[in-house]
Amino acid sequence: MTNGPITADAALGSHPPVHREWPYRRTAAMRYGLAVLAVVLAGLARYAIYGEATNRSVFTFFVPAAMVAAWYGGIGPGILATLLGLLVGEYFFFAPRFSVGPLGIRESLGMGVYSVTTPVCVYLCEKLHQTIREFERALEHERHKSLEDLPPAPAKFADYLSRYYAVPTSQIYAYRSWPYHRAFLARYLMAVALVAAAFILRYWLFGTTDHRFPFIFFVPAAMMATFYGGMAPGLLATVLGLMLGDYFFLSEHEAMGVVRESERVAIGLYAVTTTLCVMLIENLHERIRRLEHAFDHARYHRHKPQLDAAAGRTNS
Repeated sequence: MTNGPITADAALGSHPPVHREWPYRRTAAMRYGLAVLAVVLAGLARYAIYGEATNRSVFTFFVPAAMVAAWYGGIGPGILATLLGLLVGEYFFFAPRFSVGPLGIRESLGMGVYSVTTPVCVYLCEKLHQTIREFERALEHERHKSLEDLPPAPAKFADYLSRYYAVPTSQIYAYRSWPYHRAFLARYLMAVALVAAAFILRYWLFGTTDHRFPFIFFVPAAMMATFYGGMAPGLLATVLGLMLGDYFFLSEHEAMGVVRESERVAIGLYAVTTTLCVMLIENLHERIRRLEHAFDHARYHRHKPQLDAAAGRTNS
């Protein structure tokens, strides 16, 4: 998880570090290769489900492809997958096929929404990668008793631990792990607010008569809710988006129940792809929580002599 002990040779730069930072410990070929593979598989899945039908769920598969690439390889592969998905979707699945443009206003709007929201989701994924790297560096400094300044998130956690260890016999451990350091109400209200904003944007741009993009804004809303509040708010946003999209933006709008077969496929794809993206972000949250635990463990052992001495004085 972290670098090994720093030797004199390593300090002088004669040998590369044992491990690179997350996620760059994977080779560039693996990270960028997976991005290309994810886009290819997304395109094949789109063709397998919809065939040669044009202008239907064009970018539904490329959003999770970009998220998988960003989750696995970082922002570079995520942006590559985003661009490749844009090109493949426009060239193969918009009318006229096998050409670049011209597009109608609805298709241009769909492409524009994908071009904005998918990089935002990739950036959120990279922000979690950055937090992971910060905790990895903080853990490495702690294990080597370094006095370097810590980044903001680890520094906040370290400050709490210092105050906690100062009174080991009376203070109850109350630090809430990532992302639960945010208040319960704030996390769930954020999920509801993001879904409401997604609904307003979808209604404003497409109305209720265009049924081709019923869930287009609800996917990034669920991912942002997961980034901010964790898996449960993300799943809440997913369910709310599904209900609003079904009720207002499918062919039988302002009703729940029977829909066309193609729309049942769209509902299923939204549920599967959005849940996948939520789980990918939650996986990064879980990695941060494991690093918090490891940092706490390392700091405890670093301060154990002082804690034992304080406990001895209390007992005496």
